[in-house]
Parts: sequence; C-alpha cells; structure tokens
Amino acid sequence: MQDEIRKSGIAVIGDIHWGTHFCQFYQTRQDLTDILVPYFKAGLENNEFCIWVTADNLTAAEARKAMSKALPDLQQSI
Repeated sequence: MQDEIRKSGIAVIGDIHWGTHFCQFYQTRQDLTDILVPYFKAGLENNEFCIWVTADNLTAAEARKAMSKALPDLQQSI
C-alpha cells in the first residue's frame, strides 16, 4: 500500500504516496480552509477515513460549511 500513489487534492503538492505526512503553516482561517478542504475532499472521494480536529480559530461548524461547499453530498460521506 505504501507504493500506492494518490491525489493529495493540493495543486502545489500534487500526487503523493499513500501515508505521506506534511506540515502546513497558515496565518488566517481562509489559509487553513484553502489547504485543508481540497485535502479532505480528495480523501473522502477516495473512500478514505478522514478526521479534522478543529481549534478555536476555526469551529467545527465553519469547517463543515467549508466542506459542504466543496462536497455538496458531504452528509453522505460522514
């Protein structure tokens, strides 16, 4: 499975090996959602188990709203 290539959902990162980890620094909530929404969207579209733990600067409701814009059928994925 480690040799399997998957879409990261992040244009500047491109395709990655399954299980790859990376770190992203951000300054604003928009920066955070701009990087995480495509990443989680790609994971959900590939039937992967995804967990997004939010902090005070971005609530769970805000994360859900951002994901719903990218994945209109989000409720079927969670």
